[in-house]
Amino acid sequence: MVGYLKHCQSLDRDLLVLNVSKKVFQGEIELKSFNWQCHTANRITRALQILKNYDIKVAIAILTLDDIENCLKAVNQLNNQVSHLIWIAILVDTNVTQCNLNSNLTRYFSDYHHIPIEWERLHHTLGHAYGMAKLASLHSMSSAPDFAAETILGDSSAIKQLKQKIVKMAQVDETVLISGETGTGKGLCAHLIHRQSQRQAGPFVTVNCGALPAGLIHSELFGHEKGAFTGADKQYIGHIERAHQGTLFLDEIGDLSLELQVNLLQFLEDHIIERVGGSKNITIDCRIIFASHINLEIAVEEGRFREDLYYRINLLHLYAPSLREHKEDIPLLADEYLKQYSPSDQLNTITPNTLKLMNEYQWPGNIREFKNRIHRAIIMANNHRLTEKDLGINILKVLPETNDVINLAQHRVEIDTELLLDAIKRNNHNISAAARELKISRTTFYRLIKKCKIKL
Repeated sequence: MVGYLKHCQSLDRDLLVLNVSKKVFQGEIELKSFNWQCHTANRITRALQILKNYDIKVAIAILTLDDIENCLKAVNQLNNQVSHLIWIAILVDTNVTQCNLNSNLTRYFSDYHHIPIEWERLHHTLGHAYGMAKLASLHSMSSAPDFAAETILGDSSAIKQLKQKIVKMAQVDETVLISGETGTGKGLCAHLIHRQSQRQAGPFVTVNCGALPAGLIHSELFGHEKGAFTGADKQYIGHIERAHQGTLFLDEIGDLSLELQVNLLQFLEDHIIERVGGSKNITIDCRIIFASHINLEIAVEEGRFREDLYYRINLLHLYAPSLREHKEDIPLLADEYLKQYSPSDQLNTITPNTLKLMNEYQWPGNIREFKNRIHRAIIMANNHRLTEKDLGINILKVLPETNDVINLAQHRVEIDTELLLDAIKRNNHNISAAARELKISRTTFYRLIKKCKIKL
């Protein structure tokens, strides 16, 4: 990073200066000596035009006591339309203890400076911010998922109903609970609701509650202040606060402890949080979408999930069907993933017997497993026609009992056993990685291993 900043010092870098106040900012000449080219805007439309015409990654906002609200509103609107823009605040005649500026500074700005300005220090701050923004934009271009291309595949009645419900739920700004088995695409459903809602310009923050360390869940969700506990060497903005004016997706909500469920219920009621070790209330405006692969009604009956929280989050309920419930979509899904994973110079196909096997298989891992099986088959195949062997599927034979009634409990154990073993193998016996792939907690994973009598 140091080398990168030194390289940048010899180049002119464009800098947006947002000044909606009546105070004159006279730092253009000083910043020019550090190779910063200032472009000043006193309204949002002008700022957007500047951002369109120049490659700007860092911006300064001039904050005065009289115009704090207008400035913060402008910064928020620009953040919703421009990605990877890092803001630095210049405090003219106010300080962080005035006008609730403390919480707003951490929400919108990476750093702040007081008048009179130490120009060398400001230059260093801007240079570091510029380097971080540059790296973030490069990472986004190379590895960020293309959400615009995401859609729910299928023409079955079950998938059509799912798509229709997503459209309806996106039009209202209410809490949604998405249920369904692991691998059915609950996260995709949540993102589609966000993208079609009035909050689409805001952030979409995903939290897998089952993957968070038990002792740090509260801090991860609500944030903490510096010195709040051992190891808290700086202030941390929690996932809930990051979702301000956007959507918060809490996956595997059933894995939250009863204590955290109480805190979450309180937040749902008043939309106010308090960071761990803090003393100030912070108002958060966000929509929350919940998801769970476990039956929360049963969890309520067993005392593992609060009844009042369940009824609070179950305002709008969306069910993501298992692949077993829309097997008629298998040919369409197979064609799509064959196109996606086949080499550019060769389109793989599947034999009729392979398609027959895919329709007989129960797909315990649902769409996620379906995609992985197709991908595996293309890698393992000896030619472009994929066979049953390439998929690596073993159809489990369930023997009928004397009364011709299938032992469903035993069948479920056999399905879970195959799913767990496949996940363990794919992740080279790394239990944490296997649990993350199946989107369950390590505790749940070990419980299932014990239930299925798997020896590691």
